[in-house]
Order: sequence, then C-alpha cells, then structure tokens
Amino acid sequence: MGNHELIEKIYSEIDDKELVDLARQMIAIPSPNFEEGEVADFLFGKMKDLGMETTMMEVEHPVESKTTRQPVGRLRGAGGGSTLMFNGHMDVNVTMPGWTVDPHEGRFEDGWIWGLGAQDDKGGLAAAFIAIQAIVRSGIKLNGDLLYCPVATHKLGGTGTRVLLKKGIRADYCINIEHAANTVGSVIVGSVRIKIRTSAPGLFFRFTADARNAYLNAIEQQTICIAAFGSSLQPLPEGGWLTFKRHPALKDFPMLRYDAIHKDHYGRWCDLVFQIRTVPGMTLESVRHDVENLISRLKKDHPNLDCEITIPANGPDDPFFMEPTELPSSHPLVRAVAEGVEMATGKQADVGSVERIGNFGDGNILHAAGIPSVQFGPGNIKLYPEWPAPDERVHIDELRTTSRTCAYAAVALCGPNS
Repeated sequence: MGNHELIEKIYSEIDDKELVDLARQMIAIPSPNFEEGEVADFLFGKMKDLGMETTMMEVEHPVESKTTRQPVGRLRGAGGGSTLMFNGHMDVNVTMPGWTVDPHEGRFEDGWIWGLGAQDDKGGLAAAFIAIQAIVRSGIKLNGDLLYCPVATHKLGGTGTRVLLKKGIRADYCINIEHAANTVGSVIVGSVRIKIRTSAPGLFFRFTADARNAYLNAIEQQTICIAAFGSSLQPLPEGGWLTFKRHPALKDFPMLRYDAIHKDHYGRWCDLVFQIRTVPGMTLESVRHDVENLISRLKKDHPNLDCEITIPANGPDDPFFMEPTELPSSHPLVRAVAEGVEMATGKQADVGSVERIGNFGDGNILHAAGIPSVQFGPGNIKLYPEWPAPDERVHIDELRTTSRTCAYAAVALCGPNS
C-alpha cells in the first residue's frame, strides 16, 4: 500500500461528528490559567482509552504556592522512526465582556463551534487527538512515536511546556497547535521584556534654585528614554538604535510596546517595562548591548539621567523571554505540514509568518531546546476586532483540515511500518 492509500485510509477514520463532539466537550470544561485539572483528567482518560502510554505531570506555579496538572500521552511506534510531538494549551483566555452565547456551552450551529477556547487551543487539540485516534483505528503502525502534550498554563510564559522539558520529554519535531488559520508558521517572532528604573533625589519645592535646576525627575527621565526607544506598535527602523536585519517574512518587525510604568507618590524611583518582538538573528545579548548603548548615549546628553537596566525584566529566568525561530521551507517538518495542508485541501499551503505575525508560543520554547517546531492550527484571529475577544469560534471545515494535516505529518515524519 502506497503512502497515498495509507493517508486516505486514515482520513476515512476522521469523523466530523466525533471531532465536533470532542471540541465541545473540552469547551464545556472551564480551564482558566492554573485551573486546568478537570480538562487534564478528561484528556488523560481519552488517551488511556486509546491505548496510549499516559502519565500525569504536576505543574508548579513559578512564583505562587499552587499547582495544576497536565497529561502526556505517547503512542509507541515500532521503532527506528522519528518522534513527533503535538503541543497545545488547555488554559484559555479571560472571559471578555460581550459574549452573545454561553462561553462554556460549546454551541454548534451552521458549522461553527462557539466557546471559550474554541480556537485557542481546544479546537486544535481536539483535531490533533482525532488524528492520532484515526491512525490507531486504521491499523497502520508507525515506526516513530507520537506524543500528545496538552499543556497547562501556557498563558504564564509557557510554564507547562517548560515543565515538560525539565522532566525530560523530548521529540524530533513538534507541531505547536496555535490558531493560525491552518497556515504553517515557520518564522516566529521572539520577545524580550526590558525594565528601566530611573531614580532621582527627594528634592522639594523649597530647595535652592541651583539644586532645582540640576534636578531631573524620575518620571521625566522616563520620557527621555521613551522618546529615544520609539513609539509603541510601530516598526523600528533599520540603522536605528536597535541592531537587526529586516526579515522578508516579518517586514513590520521588530516592534516594541510599552506595558507598564509605576512610581510611588513619595518614591524616588520610577519603573518602565516594555517588550520588543524580535526577529531571527536577534539575541538576548544583542538586545541588551543595544539598550545599554542607547542609555549610555542618553547619559552624555543628560548627565543627571540615573538608570538601572534589567534584561530580561524579570531576571535571568524570566518566563516571558522567547527566542525568535525560523525553519527553511525545505525542512522536513515544514515540508510535511505544508504537504499535509495541500493533501487535505487541494490548495497550496501558506508558509512563513503568515497568520502568526507578531505572535509567539510554546513552539519558541521547544525550538530553543533543540526541538524544531512550527505553529499550526485552526482559527482565524482576524475574525475579531481585537484579541482576546467574545464569541470565540472555529469552523468544522478548519478542524477537519487540521486533523488531516496532523495525520499526514505523522505518517510523513514518523514513517509507516512496512
């Protein structure tokens, strides 16, 4: 039996009703960040019933004294093949105001499944599981293993995926399930958060004129820094203060955004936190060097500028630091997923940054750990004027494409046992 026939046999086991039902069941189980236990138990049972080797992992909060859990399932292959991981998150966004349907009903109407997590990421996780189930039901044995890793607390800097790695879970490839309109995210931005602390003496109105003239308020110091760094959500220019080479797939990046500024009423310091979405070729070291150089130049023009720089903003173990990723179109993982989309839809896949422009995910963490990753999954963020959004939804046609693509990639990368 040729690969085409194998794939068609697997496709015949992908049932739309089962796909819809699984997505709806997952949506019906609330799973805010660090409260994923119930949906983790549900998926643990599904994997176990399918015959996967299944374990449950405890996930500790990186700062607070609380835990959650996540299941890991392995469909063992015959041996001698590559291991493919499906990684997606069980935690969902906060419930934004404006929902017109019950966010946990899992309403299914006119081909659309509505609910919190429908596209981010419960629909995609359902599609990946149904793909594994179809492979099992088809009777086709793979050489390599399939790992199914629905992780907890993605929204907290990918904590669940970081725990996977700390506990020794490894794969040769990963499809990071993220809402990408079934495009193949092979070029993904990174993120570095930066904290600038400015300080000033506790000078008061009655001090001498000379003292007041030499005084530079901590807040005013931050305005000098902001003017030098640039505006939020605007492409930073090549040849400016930041060193990078423009990437053809990320033409508007790098880009920064100011996230927080804080000063106590009588405090002498003021903190500014901002993030830079980085492009391939940029590193933590290169960003740190550029920021330090810029502040050094500002101090020459403003001798009373008193700055302390922290990069990453939360210290060396900052959970929100992400390295940018890039895989060439010729990479086996990119090629397998792109061919899977074409096989599933009859159309050529969109490959590059496409729908994941400006977004990063757990795939960045895995990629940095030596596991080549792409971001791929159902759901189009452009349906909404902003994100997160009420009335989150995903279409069954998208889920079917995701499931078929995951099945194709599994056969292509893990190899059918002859």
